[in-house]
Amino acid sequence: MTKPKPESQLIEHLCHYVAPTYTKGSTSVWHRVPISRRSAVFILLFLGTMGELRVLLTKRSSKLRNFPGHVALPGGKADNGLESEWQVSRREMHEEIGLSSNDADLKKLGVSIEHIALMPSYLSRTFSCVRPCVGFMRFTNGGGNNGELEALKLSLALNPGESSSMFSCPLRDFLYPTSEEPPREALERMSYKIKWGGIPWNLRSYTFLQINDNEVDWLKHIKDLSASEDEELGDELDSEDKESITPPGIKTRSTSPAPAHAPVGEPKSPKQNAKRRRNLSSWGRLGSRRHEDSNEKIYDVWGLTANILHDLSQLVYLHDQPLKSEIGEEELIYAIHDFGHLMRQKERSDIEKKLIHSTSMDDAEAGFKNLLPKEEFERLHSIYKL
Repeated sequence: MTKPKPESQLIEHLCHYVAPTYTKGSTSVWHRVPISRRSAVFILLFLGTMGELRVLLTKRSSKLRNFPGHVALPGGKADNGLESEWQVSRREMHEEIGLSSNDADLKKLGVSIEHIALMPSYLSRTFSCVRPCVGFMRFTNGGGNNGELEALKLSLALNPGESSSMFSCPLRDFLYPTSEEPPREALERMSYKIKWGGIPWNLRSYTFLQINDNEVDWLKHIKDLSASEDEELGDELDSEDKESITPPGIKTRSTSPAPAHAPVGEPKSPKQNAKRRRNLSSWGRLGSRRHEDSNEKIYDVWGLTANILHDLSQLVYLHDQPLKSEIGEEELIYAIHDFGHLMRQKERSDIEKKLIHSTSMDDAEAGFKNLLPKEEFERLHSIYKL
């Protein structure tokens, strides 16, 4: 039996990855949409104490207008047409958590961030074109697990207007549902097949404990600002808040979740899973969530962030196997831009607003089928088929 490679070596395969582009062209659709619709996120990978690949995540400030309180990858919008995806994501990461975008400055601290690969673009629910940039952080002077000293070196600090906490998770836990191997740290992993605007869509959720003994020391020393936010928000959301964060397509579509894996307790019964389906409006909620069984505070990684990390985990851990699903949404963004005349202006159109707030897969007035030529809609449906 072949001994598995150390996870640090798996990055080498990702260096050779070439992201698919729309209509198999030479450039990403990211460069086709207006500057105001271009966003980039930085997927910062590094090695944990057991040699596992971990990914850095943040919890967005609950005071932000878009996706408040959600777990996210560091990133944001382009400032101008000259900024590359790498420049946008590194600048935004610096603004959010204080990790310098200047490689020369990091080198003086014994730290390097290698730009590994660009992933294809993804469509956010707010109709932005999101390009993930994958980087790997190395500590060249001592391995990077010197706790508070390393954190001070990096000058990591949360920007209260952007993020309320930062933490890390094992990348391999996001491989579910492609692989059903037991998770390392995830409490629960769920995957649903839904439709948004008539196009097949994956809706995934991965939950992790907020207090985690496996967390790297240099992140344990970062002051968490979310507790004070939770006090201001209280325990419950009003109906308007819940409506704004409810996943699209959930309210009227009956779905069967893939099996959930929980390292503690008994497997969930069908009746319990049905209850979870009815309570999906709690996903991504403002403030903190607690585990249903243990009442411990958890992070819920879901939505676009979860899909991006699931796709990346496939590229890293299943690099020698054919992909079972489309990576990214280059073709979808191209189609709705060129044929559907969406994502052409800074302001969201009336049609985009309907799709953003749509909670029904059968909404005749808010579907891509009515916007696109029949052949194009069927092509997309085939690409992203359930």
